[in-house]
Amino acid sequence: MSTDAQQIATIKSQTLARMVEITSQPKPTYQIDGQLVAWGDYLSQLQRTIDWCNEKLAGETPFEVRSQGYT
Repeated sequence: MSTDAQQIATIKSQTLARMVEITSQPKPTYQIDGQLVAWGDYLSQLQRTIDWCNEKLAGETPFEVRSQGYT
């Protein structure tokens, strides 16, 4: 696994850990000093990060295509 792939795997792991933290102790959406804190939106953003990591890591994984020639 390349260094980039290792970093992406670390990002994915940390993001998943953060998602577990948030969902194990859910908090309501609220506004403080004019700033909206929407946990659902934050979770969606974290999921997009996971999706991005999965896409990048899939490109790092070697794959084999079996084919058969006919003569």
